[in-house]
Amino acid sequence: MKLQDQRCGECRRLLFKIEPGALSGTLAIKCPRCKAHNSLRPQSPSPKRPVQSSERDGKAQSHEPHFEDQI
Repeated sequence: MKLQDQRCGECRRLLFKIEPGALSGTLAIKCPRCKAHNSLRPQSPSPKRPVQSSERDGKAQSHEPHFEDQI
């Protein structure tokens, strides 16, 4: 597998090399050259919120109880 270069966002110095998909959390690293703080997060597609059937029909469900007038 090919390693990817990770460089400083300010001065472009090579900070480290990493395999694609190897990073699972946030990584914070300070550049030894320019002292900039670099934060790296894994790239992943943003999860889509599932659409409920009531939203598809255009009817939003209310979680409050409905009371009918009793006369």
